[in-house]
Amino acid sequence: MVFLAVAIVAFTLLRLTIAASNLLMQQWLKTGHPEANAKISVLIPARNEEQNIEALLGSIIAQDYNHWEAIIYDDLSDDRTAEIVRNYVRKDPRIRLIHGKELPGGWLGKNHACHQLAHHAKGDCLLFVDADVLMHKTLLGDSLAHFQRHRLALLSIFPRQIMRSIGERLSVPLMNWILVSLLPLILTRTSSSPALAAANGQFMLFDAKTYKQNLFHQRFKDMAAEDIAIARQMKRNGLRIQTVLGRGQVQCRMYRSLNEAVQGFAKNVIAFFGSNPLLALVYALVTTFGVVPVWLSMGPGWAAIYLSATLVIRMLVAIASKQSIVDNTLTAPLQQFVFISVVLRAIYNKSKKKNTWKGRFIDI
Repeated sequence: MVFLAVAIVAFTLLRLTIAASNLLMQQWLKTGHPEANAKISVLIPARNEEQNIEALLGSIIAQDYNHWEAIIYDDLSDDRTAEIVRNYVRKDPRIRLIHGKELPGGWLGKNHACHQLAHHAKGDCLLFVDADVLMHKTLLGDSLAHFQRHRLALLSIFPRQIMRSIGERLSVPLMNWILVSLLPLILTRTSSSPALAAANGQFMLFDAKTYKQNLFHQRFKDMAAEDIAIARQMKRNGLRIQTVLGRGQVQCRMYRSLNEAVQGFAKNVIAFFGSNPLLALVYALVTTFGVVPVWLSMGPGWAAIYLSATLVIRMLVAIASKQSIVDNTLTAPLQQFVFISVVLRAIYNKSKKKNTWKGRFIDI
């Protein structure tokens, strides 16, 4: 028991160090001006996105950087998604609409949509974004400048998350809490190890030539966490990638309820842990109940130090992610139990080899 308690404290202090390093090294997308007038193809898979697509297209049109095209793949929506996009097509010739086809066997819907979008893109860079993303007017210019400055083949950004309901506040911060306290983000660029790779499918900017030579979404056509798989494969191929946090240049409201968030995170949470369900479960249990063995074996003083460290981690992650420090610290215990439920749902879905999203079954 003593060994377990010491290991838990040491692991927590390591996470504290990683979170502090991400904040101190300012792992955010910074402002900048592109070196060359590269054309960006903004590629948007959309399935029943009438609540989001108009705001996204409006934010693209408002960009300071004007050398872009936007292509929307309407993936058999049964709402007003296509109608809204057609209105924007009439307003701006840089916007195009592609009507989707029936999903072929062996593909996941988003991966197939991204693959089709890439075939129609004419840009020097391919930017895949989710339909629920919002762009600040400087985003395209800032991201292209960063991409060129570091000679990247892939730049991925974790957007600033918009959270309006209590269910969102109890669940959505978990993604950055895992990322920022487990992965020194600078190493996504400076290390060649595939284990030190991360990406977020909400924003992935590729060198077009590199993407079309590898057809990454086709390669991982049946993977729900294709973004992480792509980033790791690119590192294996010796390609330069980087993942950073957004400071507001890109925002996203991922989910609108606790149930939707649990279902959504269950699709890919295990991928954060090397696709190892047991490791994900151990992490969930240790970060939730770790104080118990620490208290029993090392006493209340060390338990207080341990709890203080866990709260400081929450605060550092909140600052780095531009989230509410008060919300993330006050709701930390409830977030932990939500995290356990997400991991258990993911393990259950994996055992049944299926999940559902956007009205489709997903084999995982």
